[in-house]
Amino acid sequence: MASNYSCIGAGFCGTVWALSEDGQAVKREDGGPDRSLANDYAMHRRILQSFSRLTDIKRRSGIHQTLPQVRVSECHHFISSNDQWWTKNLSLFPSQYSPCNAIVSDRIPPFAEQIRKLIVNRYCNPAIKTEILTSAANRDCLIRPYLDQMEDIGIPTEDMHRYARMMGEALATLHWLGEVDGNDIEFVLAPPPFHEEQSNTNTITNVLGRHTMWMLDFDLCRYMPMSDAGVQQAVTAFWRNDPKLWGDFREQYLMSSEEIINEYSQVDIDERLSFARDFIGLIETK
Repeated sequence: MASNYSCIGAGFCGTVWALSEDGQAVKREDGGPDRSLANDYAMHRRILQSFSRLTDIKRRSGIHQTLPQVRVSECHHFISSNDQWWTKNLSLFPSQYSPCNAIVSDRIPPFAEQIRKLIVNRYCNPAIKTEILTSAANRDCLIRPYLDQMEDIGIPTEDMHRYARMMGEALATLHWLGEVDGNDIEFVLAPPPFHEEQSNTNTITNVLGRHTMWMLDFDLCRYMPMSDAGVQQAVTAFWRNDPKLWGDFREQYLMSSEEIINEYSQVDIDERLSFARDFIGLIETK
């Protein structure tokens, strides 16, 4: 007999559900009225293809670390509100829930209990610590990388620099391989997939244990024209995700952009390189 789905997260676009820590997650479109899981799904698939191309570019260039530095969970299929999937699975959700649009993707693994306790004890109001630690709704822990706070819990400086570089490469990949603006995306720290080999070079080990950086939430992303207007669109989107270690982010973004554009673009190479520099320049002059 199948287990019931448990809610592991909620946001403006909807709620996220899973049957277990290792497996798939279902994101329901039951949030704000102006959010679209159809767009989320289309952008998720496009971004996965972009990171696959990045891996190919790194292999052809002889770069040792061929796997993308930032992880994106596999996205399997889009479910409409009248899909037959609901006939089999609706009973696994609480009784008040009805069919709606949904996405099925691989679940991002949560941190272990001891890491959750570390974060709660460091940052949570003492009056509600016990409530948070014992709450089923708060059991599934991913960590947003607020880089200016990482040092407080013992994250080494070199790891914070690496987090910023991972973000820089990821955004360059979205812009120049996916032609996506990256609007309102989330970066989170979380363990790698349970089945992954320990030797994967994209993982980091520190006070948070073995983990990597993941990127998620693509419902507000839009196609980015290869034009001055597209650059401005990306600049506007960026201010929702401003990393603190700007120097590392800037250097990696420009380096990855140059590598991607020179290797992948068939036309307008010089113009796209100029757009990448304009993106950085416009942010720095804001």
